[in-house]
This record gives sequence, structure tokens and C-alpha cells, in this order.
Amino acid sequence: SSGINAEWPLRPGKPAPTLEIDLSDNEDEPIDILDSLVRNPVPSDTILFGIPFVAPYNSMSSCKYRVKLTPGATKKGKACKTILDMFTRDKNALLQEKNVFKSLKDVDMTVNIPGKVKISAPNLHGHGKK
Repeated sequence: SSGINAEWPLRPGKPAPTLEIDLSDNEDEPIDILDSLVRNPVPSDTILFGIPFVAPYNSMSSCKYRVKLTPGATKKGKACKTILDMFTRDKNALLQEKNVFKSLKDVDMTVNIPGKVKISAPNLHGHGKK
């Protein structure tokens, strides 16, 4: 069968409904969206977009661009602007990466940050930001 097949609502004594999905149209297309995400782009990569995310700092040790956020006094919007400025000014940043940083909106990034923060990064003070 094709499409979605489910019997709702559930009735006592009846087994849970089954869900059948027809993937015959997509069998030739590999699902590699997650495989195309990289933590450390190389110059030969074509960078289409960047995905800002918040995760435990230890889990991001292999990411090229990361900062540590701890509770502090800096508002979310200012923190995002500072982070983007720091990443854009990085001397090791590729031109494609700088363009992606410029395209990111700090308003979209603030959704990921829980509250007022303090930014910690190895090269943060080199840019005149605290």
C-alpha cells in the first residue's frame, strides 16, 4: 500500500495503529543532508549557510568556531553581535565563512541563548571586546 494508513482513535483492546509510508519516489535519492554538515570547513568546501546552535562546550571541541557562554550580565542581542564580530574578524576565517557570518541575523541567534550571558573565548580580548 502507499501513503499513510492509520486507524484513529485508539480503542481499548485494539492494537496500536500502523504507519506505512511510501518512499518509492525517493529511493534513488540518497538522504545525506546530515552528512553534508561539517564542523570544520576546508577551503575546497562550498558553504551554503551556517547553523548557530547551543550545546555543551565539551561536545563542541572539534568545531572551528565556538564560544563558551556562562551566566553573566551581557544581553543576548549584544552577545550575538559580539560573537559574530569576533568570528568575522578571525584571521583564519575563509572568505566564504565571513560571508556566512555577515548573513546570520543576531535576532535569529538569540532564540538559542537562555538569558544574559558572559562570553568566553581564547581570542575574545584580542578584538577589544569583553
